[in-house]
Amino acid sequence: MAVSFEVPTIDISAFDGDDPVASAAVVDAVRTACENVGFFLLADRGGVPEDLVRDALAASRGFFELPLDEKMRVASLKKGYIPVDGCDNAVRPTSLHEKFSCSRVDLATVDRSDPYYDPSASPQAELYFGEDNRWPGAPDGFRDAWERYYVAMESLTRRLLRIFARALRAKGGDDFFADKCRRHVSNLVALRYPPLDRSKGAAIEERVRAHTDPTDVTILAFERGPEGLQVLPDGADDWLDVPDAPATLLVNLGDMLRFWTNDAWRSTRHRVMARPRGARAGVPSGVPSGVPSGVPSGVDDDGGDRLSLVFFHAPDYDAMIDCEDVGGAVVSAERPRRYPAFRSGERSHFAQLVRNERGLPDRQTLREDNSRGD
Repeated sequence: MAVSFEVPTIDISAFDGDDPVASAAVVDAVRTACENVGFFLLADRGGVPEDLVRDALAASRGFFELPLDEKMRVASLKKGYIPVDGCDNAVRPTSLHEKFSCSRVDLATVDRSDPYYDPSASPQAELYFGEDNRWPGAPDGFRDAWERYYVAMESLTRRLLRIFARALRAKGGDDFFADKCRRHVSNLVALRYPPLDRSKGAAIEERVRAHTDPTDVTILAFERGPEGLQVLPDGADDWLDVPDAPATLLVNLGDMLRFWTNDAWRSTRHRVMARPRGARAGVPSGVPSGVPSGVPSGVDDDGGDRLSLVFFHAPDYDAMIDCEDVGGAVVSAERPRRYPAFRSGERSHFAQLVRNERGLPDRQTLREDNSRGD
């Protein structure tokens, strides 16, 4: 049977319903997407209310429109603001983006004397919990909008992980992955790509370089849709545009799911291209479809700029990523183990900060021959 490399749209609402046939259909659709392309869109945002997504994006937009000196009051490489040219980044050219991020929003309710959360207990705990989230004072409602969105992403991810476990017939049942994510170390990140100035040198082709994510699951929301986002599944002949769907959420698998499933599922290379508006399949070049108010037509596909909200989910930093634990669907005599077991925290975004200090390459990026540095 021919492999379909299209990024599908999947309605997961029936997974927890009373109809076992409909629930099984959800599992089958997700399994196929994860095996073939590693990306899928969620119909109706996977049940996340539209106003919640809209409020989080609006709060992010409001923050980025503040004066730089005000944004710098919450500057941090881990949990807070990073300006344009504010850090080294192998995936996103530092001159082409600014960002704001936060981690867990429930830390006031956990036992901070637990060595897992105690920064003085271990280098790992210090890496993930040695800093608190930095919340800006403006715009009004920013923290509330972000905290509500973060909690919604936690809930949606738990649901997706249950679907994944059933699709893989995991040894531990539906909670196989969720049991290893109860103390997760996930980041919520807003990324703004300012307008491209093509008058100052060579044309810029890539907003974001080809890479894979170090997560188990990544969930993206877009202010205007995934403009310029392309994927290159293993075996595909060329890069594929992600369908233009501004009102939904996009899910992609990260490297941890690839290792956990022994390459049965995809952690797919993706990038963001800068190109003339309308240069998508079936859209005449120069047609300014969906241009926001105040943005001139004929500009780049970012319409003057581009904003996305990304939930980078990562399991407990001490969770063991071992494909043999999943079971016979991914490891067997016909499909022997391809990767050694490792702790989740060894491959997270924060772990790469330590690798940067040691001069080690970013594992997200690809070598010149498109192979990945594992």
